[in-house]
Amino acid sequence: MNVVGGTKGSQEVSSSYPSSHRNSAPIMWDIYWKKNGVRIELSNGLKVEAYVPPQLVVAFKVMRLTSTGYAVKAASTDFLSFYYRGTLVTFYGYLRGDIIGAFREYSWLDVKGKRVLDVGACIGDTAVYFGLRGAKEVVAFEPYPFMYDFAVKNVKANSLGNVKVINGGVGGKDGVVRLTTEETRAVNALKPSAEGAEVPVYSLDHVLEEFGPFDVIKMDCEGCEYDALASSKKIGDVGQIQVEYHYGPERVLEALKRSGFKVRASAPRETYRPQSSNPHTLVGYAYGWRKQASC
Repeated sequence: MNVVGGTKGSQEVSSSYPSSHRNSAPIMWDIYWKKNGVRIELSNGLKVEAYVPPQLVVAFKVMRLTSTGYAVKAASTDFLSFYYRGTLVTFYGYLRGDIIGAFREYSWLDVKGKRVLDVGACIGDTAVYFGLRGAKEVVAFEPYPFMYDFAVKNVKANSLGNVKVINGGVGGKDGVVRLTTEETRAVNALKPSAEGAEVPVYSLDHVLEEFGPFDVIKMDCEGCEYDALASSKKIGDVGQIQVEYHYGPERVLEALKRSGFKVRASAPRETYRPQSSNPHTLVGYAYGWRKQASC
């Protein structure tokens, strides 16, 4: 499946076919009759030749990206290439991650010339983003082998020598967990598996001691943030931190305040994530900063 002819767009993303496709009626007709192949044309000019139903996911991912101002060069179910600040960026496995969130939600962090710790690297989308924004060094942790492999591939694809990806998790204490090597996605919480690969889990302080010091921390680890922050005695050495919380912001904000951060949080939004141990989540961002950073 290929997407060609990408141009920048300003359309708002919508779940309705007519607002995002030029040929919405034929698409819905082909899907109704369960045809194996369908040609679709997005309202921003991108054309897709693909199979049903994966092309719809690709189409909406591409539409979201173009609607936020990025020029897409090519895409398929396997990869996506677009321009960011004049640089062609390529991501493999992008359907399992959240490139839009990575490039939009973490712009608040001041990473240029800084050492950055990325907890919950997923396919490496945020790590690549920080590298492209001029981070001195990015050390990214991703526990699931499936996602880790994509993260390593994406760092290499974008020639980022300032980004290092480690196959490991972060939590409240050191340990080892056995995790599946099968397909996982960005919303998969850390769940032990009877079969799979043994993966190390580090306390946040262990990471800060062995791999630090760090100026900036990004955390998105589907619930690990609470134990990791609560048990840390060294988090106060960091200048700026952004945490995606998954069960409300209160405990995250308390832990950051105890470590001397000024804090704020975005309003939580209810999200259902069946892959999580507690699928009913209250998701949002918590921000912590010191004098050298503002919010």
